[in-house]
Amino acid sequence: MTKKILVVFLALAVVVAFSLPTLALETVKGKIETLDMEAMKITISGAEYSLSNEAAKAEVAVGDEVEATVDGGVIQKLIKL
Repeated sequence: MTKKILVVFLALAVVVAFSLPTLALETVKGKIETLDMEAMKITISGAEYSLSNEAAKAEVAVGDEVEATVDGGVIQKLIKL
């Protein structure tokens, strides 16, 4: 019985460990209010984020409507809508 419980807990731990990075991602849509490419910072609908190197390559400007994939406060992907 104890071995079965241990196996179930270990299986759950593995599933959670592989799911956490996916759960951290969120999608944000809104208008760019400020954009500072030198500091790699952007404000979208009142929230400030850092830009990853990949996101900084996006051709966007203040006033653009965008969709951003955010991971821990850092925009990983930025798409102009």
